[in-house]
Amino acid sequence: MKVQVIEKLNKFLNERPRIKEEFEVIYIMVELRKLLDRERESNSLDKYSLVRFHADWALHTRKDKITPSIIEIMTNISNSIDPYPKNDDIDFLLLPEFRKELSKLLKTYDLPNEFCIDDNKWINFMIVLAQVLADQPIVNPTDDISEFRYIDIKREGIMANIDFKGAKAGASITLGFGL
Repeated sequence: MKVQVIEKLNKFLNERPRIKEEFEVIYIMVELRKLLDRERESNSLDKYSLVRFHADWALHTRKDKITPSIIEIMTNISNSIDPYPKNDDIDFLLLPEFRKELSKLLKTYDLPNEFCIDDNKWINFMIVLAQVLADQPIVNPTDDISEFRYIDIKREGIMANIDFKGAKAGASITLGFGL
């Protein structure tokens, strides 16, 4: 028997060749979380930790329960931060590993994943996801970062702010790009 959540996602994604509204991103993330919960019930493995993390984050006003996924993501960001970033130094804002994992999950269940494959559709999805996540900080994710948050710039691009602690205490950086 086909799981109803798969049917719902299939219909929803087929009807929307381009994700452009917050409610669309939230619906996708909620349904994916349900799918992952069902998968975890049947085999106890959590193969899609980045998808689960972003689905959780979309539904919480702040993330202060720090998981291994959060630590990994934020450590990678912290290690790659250049106070004077060049063109390619802010790719982390487009979440390339999340993109790969999400595309793989959708493909596994034979769900439309065009928005993960097409660069323009992915950027559009990420702009809306960043808008959903704006002002929903991740608090104390690593020894170096006290807070990471997206900033709502009204669909004109993606912007994030990182406040540091520890050896970098008092430092803050805002990175982003416009369309």
